[in-house]
Amino acid sequence: MLPLLLGLVILVGSLLQIHPAETAKLIPNLGYFVEMRQMDCVGNPSYFNNLHCKILPPNNRTMEASVIIMQKLTAFSGSLRVSIPNAKKVITQIFDITFDVCKVLRERKRKVLIDLLVNTLARNSNAKAWKCPFPKGNFESKNISVADLPPMLTESEFYVKLDFFIPKVAIAMNVSLQGHLYEIAKEKNRRKKFL
Repeated sequence: MLPLLLGLVILVGSLLQIHPAETAKLIPNLGYFVEMRQMDCVGNPSYFNNLHCKILPPNNRTMEASVIIMQKLTAFSGSLRVSIPNAKKVITQIFDITFDVCKVLRERKRKVLIDLLVNTLARNSNAKAWKCPFPKGNFESKNISVADLPPMLTESEFYVKLDFFIPKVAIAMNVSLQGHLYEIAKEKNRRKKFL
């Protein structure tokens, strides 16, 4: 019954042209939360200095990041790869997207995953507006949490690799994140079982 209800809500949402995140809100107790386990970030000191990223305890569901941009960035691209282990613990890449950061910010015609990334990073950021060129200076974003995930995911471990680069010039920054995606309804049922 639940898959039928979920399919119906997704179908109605798509017919009414509702954003997938809004469609997820139509279904009570369905959705996801992310628990982050390990995060590493490294910046090329010619472009980024004092790069800091940290998962925040106690629930490991939020993170913070800060960086000093050393020079004005006019051409900036990114590569986002998401992988999950299958039943035999073999890592399978499910997303591999390369994008022009400036074009994505300018056009607002984004893929759902890139839109999620931009909205997540922009929320609680000290940047007045996310646009190109990126000026020199200190940027920080606090209480970054992943929300509004599309409703067709399943519980799983995940690995995210996010690389930013200056096309044909240099790699500027690498961020890797490992964690687990939990379904809210399943987690509530597990808690009821043990309480």
